[in-house]
Amino acid sequence: MLVKLGLPAAAMAGAMLSAALAGEWADACVATLEADGRDSSGCACLEAEIEANDLADEFLALAEIEDPAERYDSASAEAQAAMDKCTR
Repeated sequence: MLVKLGLPAAAMAGAMLSAALAGEWADACVATLEADGRDSSGCACLEAEIEANDLADEFLALAEIEDPAERYDSASAEAQAAMDKCTR
C-alpha cells in the first residue's frame, strides 16, 4: 500500500516545491503531474489539506527528498493522511 500511495503522493509533494503562496499549490501540482502524464485529480484536494492543516512548510521540506518512499516515510502522520486522502 505504501508503494501505491507513496509514489503518487511523493510526486505531488515534489511538484509543489516552488509553490510558496496560497492558491499556487494546486496549480504547481497540476502542471508538474500533467507534464509527466500523470493523474492530477488530487491536486486541489491536497492543496486544501495543506492549507487547512498548516502543512506548507512540511511539504516544502518533503519536496527536497528525492526518494519517493523515503519522502513518504519522513512525513508526519498529518502529512501522510493528507497524501493518502488525496491520491489515487
